Amino acid sequence: MAVEVKLPQLAASMADGVISRWLKSVGEPVKKGEPLFEVESDKVTTEVEAPADGILRRIQVPEGQRVDVGTVLAIIGGPDEVIPEPDGGGAAATTTTSSPTAAPSEPGVRTGESEGRIFVTPRARKVATELGIALERITGTGPGGRILERDVLAAAEAARTAAAAPSPPLAVPAAPPGQVRPLTAMRRTIAERMVRSQQTVAEVTLTTEVEMTEVVKLREQVNSEWQKVHGIKVSYTDVIVRAAARALREHPTLNASFAEDGIHLHGEINIGLAVAIEDGLVVPVIRHADQKSLLEIAQTVRALAERARAGQLSRDDLSGGTFTITNLGMFGVETFTPIINWPECAILGVGQVAERAVARSGQLAVRPTMWLSLTFDHRIVDGAPAAQFLQRVKQLLESPYLLFV
Repeated sequence: MAVEVKLPQLAASMADGVISRWLKSVGEPVKKGEPLFEVESDKVTTEVEAPADGILRRIQVPEGQRVDVGTVLAIIGGPDEVIPEPDGGGAAATTTTSSPTAAPSEPGVRTGESEGRIFVTPRARKVATELGIALERITGTGPGGRILERDVLAAAEAARTAAAAPSPPLAVPAAPPGQVRPLTAMRRTIAERMVRSQQTVAEVTLTTEVEMTEVVKLREQVNSEWQKVHGIKVSYTDVIVRAAARALREHPTLNASFAEDGIHLHGEINIGLAVAIEDGLVVPVIRHADQKSLLEIAQTVRALAERARAGQLSRDDLSGGTFTITNLGMFGVETFTPIINWPECAILGVGQVAERAVARSGQLAVRPTMWLSLTFDHRIVDGAPAAQFLQRVKQLLESPYLLFV
């Protein structure tokens, strides 16, 4: 019996997703539980498993399409089974006898309001952006006229050939066509959450300068040993995560969320760490950060960062955060105003560790210092308690032995 492959709801907030890649072709056998396709939703690309054994008889939603949760994407059936046409009588996007006809408009498939919608695979779109090729000038050779990577490369080669040809006399060089970078699911989610945070949260930012002399010494003392024994070095971020987790345990109001029925104090301290990736930002979560040693935090941060940059973060890696840390120090940024990762109460911005002039006992001295910027939701916590939390983080960093007692 034929089985419909539908887009599952991979998270409570998920309403739609982009089919980024099919891992099987029509006519290939599939086994229940093996990866069938990839979907880009929220801030993560996830492999979705086949719901049944059989043959992939039809793909109704091609790569690059954004569809609603519950949309029928494909059909799995027996090799000789009669597969009914999709609702509406239109041809499937890909079948065993597919031909380059116009892509259909299936229920749940967002095809745009006009017939001028450009159908393009994610890989072709990426290459076109990198090469500066306007998609609307390319004729696709894929199913339904879809633009493939080879079409983009051919257009780029044609443009290079035309550019190398001698220009006619008195020709006025044309301005390069403008580019519109389409919103990925990740960029759309980031935009929506940042706007929602700014519109609903009463944000206030406090800043303080922290002397990092003792943290520098701590890293020097443990890194040579950790490198030999564990193959890892502790970073400034690791120490800051440890300090923030300790301070959150002592100041639980910063580890909270605002709701209509009241302020929800979270029972767990799960610190999200903002990680920049290509074309976006993800916030993998260090769970139970207050219960982890500095070494365990360092190991967890490295593992999450590697999975983030490889695009292998799971839904569990990205869910459950109660407080966020974002570090721009590696880019030479000294201080900035981070935006709260809604619906959390606060976010801690970390600046560059650099040698600066400071006053000590009436004398000028040069010390490694760092600026911290705490943005908090004033609906949940007032300025004085937030300042006390930031003061505690500063104290723990300036006397890091306290992190071990």
